[in-house]
Amino acid sequence: MATAGCSGLVGSLAGDDGDGAEAVTVETVDAPGSAAGTTTVPESGRVTFVEFFATTCPICAAQMSVVADAYGQVGDDVQFLSVTSEPVGLTVSTDDVAAWWVDHDGRWPVGVDDGVALARRFDATSVPTAVVVGPDGRVTWRHTGRTSAERIVSEIRAARDGGGS
Repeated sequence: MATAGCSGLVGSLAGDDGDGAEAVTVETVDAPGSAAGTTTVPESGRVTFVEFFATTCPICAAQMSVVADAYGQVGDDVQFLSVTSEPVGLTVSTDDVAAWWVDHDGRWPVGVDDGVALARRFDATSVPTAVVVGPDGRVTWRHTGRTSAERIVSEIRAARDGGGS
């Protein structure tokens, strides 16, 4: 049974279905597995996995071990990123995001979706939302709520092999 996510990221992000749109630059946070800087999402020519989360979302916290398991199963040829669209600098700081990341054993890149451009790109209106993007930049899978590491890995492999559900 599918479980809904924690809360809406923004009132409405309608208008972009995330298929074939341009890449978005995301600020990355200095945390375990992540260096401060920027990354472009999706990265052209690679499968991309993005997990949208919020530090205030208990479902997101519970999903961290699932996402970590999936991360451990996919190769370095996959762009793997978790991102928060919380208003960093207003209600939460990058230090808060980094501390949450440490507390939940994050070990892959983590970013901040300032202005919700990435959430809009992938129509991620609540958290947690997982998105897999094929090497051609087209969304092959999007899921909101709880999921399994097996499902994430299966969708990443399908996108890498040219499919997706």
